Amino acid sequence: MTRRMRASSVCSEAWRDVVTGTGRPGLLAVLFLLVVGGVAAADVRAVVGVLDSAEQFRRSGAAVQVLEAGADGGGAVDGAACDALAGTDGVQAAGALRLAEPTRVATLPAQDLTTYEVTPGLLEVVREAGGRTAADAGATGGLWLSADLAEVLGTRPGDEVLTRSGPATVAGVYRWPEDGRARSLGFAVLAPVAAGGAFTQCWAQTWPVDEDVTGLLYTGARAGRTADATVAQLNPALGAAHPTPDLLAARATALAPVAAAVAGLALGFGSTRVRRLEIASALHARVPRSHLTWQHLLETVAWLAAASLVAAAALVWVAGVGNPGPAWPTWVAGSRTLGAGAAAVVLGTLAGVAATRERHLFRYFKER
Repeated sequence: MTRRMRASSVCSEAWRDVVTGTGRPGLLAVLFLLVVGGVAAADVRAVVGVLDSAEQFRRSGAAVQVLEAGADGGGAVDGAACDALAGTDGVQAAGALRLAEPTRVATLPAQDLTTYEVTPGLLEVVREAGGRTAADAGATGGLWLSADLAEVLGTRPGDEVLTRSGPATVAGVYRWPEDGRARSLGFAVLAPVAAGGAFTQCWAQTWPVDEDVTGLLYTGARAGRTADATVAQLNPALGAAHPTPDLLAARATALAPVAAAVAGLALGFGSTRVRRLEIASALHARVPRSHLTWQHLLETVAWLAAASLVAAAALVWVAGVGNPGPAWPTWVAGSRTLGAGAAAVVLGTLAGVAATRERHLFRYFKER
């Protein structure tokens, strides 16, 4: 019974201090949010920056590898085998293309439009490479036009264009920016065809870029034609691969958990040191140190829990803004920093209480 009374007394004393603001819980919570939360937010934004850089690399077509036929240019690629690469680990999309007869439309009668016959998978590669395709939801077939060509023709998905072979539906429009990628599709017509048959190129979107995965493209070559095929990057302007792991390791905020721990330790220790006269007085009045330790620990946990919840909620937004991927893994990185800071606050509080001595009561009184 005595232990229960003592425990209740410790809890009630801690509660009174929190409610009356004796331990400055509001100020400490704000400081935690500004310092530890700020460090966590900075680290999260640094991670988002690296991920956004990787996404720009991928969307620029730099992650697309192109298997091309030999010097004779004819039919070295098996369309079905190329499309099937999309089911391989590390390959998001794959498709084949071949040059077809030029298309001539009534609105541009004097110009032959470069036309490619493409497998269904090639359209997915175009989308993955930042093509930002816009398609007619009701279309079951038809031509795909580059955005530049569609603008010149004044067409959009669902419209019909008159070609020398008759009217054709515009099934979709894709964007092909000038960012260093091969310009072969920059002002072209794509005509989807079945994957069976021979093609001249096999495109594969690989992520992350890996030499072993890239080597799989050679399985898209027809039997006996592997020696005639070469693999090249669609857009070499940004380098052969994106150094995502290296950039994450070298980011300026990589030591954010350490910085948060140091700040949290200082905050927890300082929060008790400013109350050293109060603690020494209680010790002089024969209040057990263990009771004082629990009291200050409960007070710290009260404001720390509130501040941590607010900071964690804010990090959800910080991790989501501009993040090309799921926010959850990035939030976890920030939450580790918060956790390190919060744990350090607790340790600092315990250290602050332990460092306070009853025999220094008079000195504390003069220093107040």
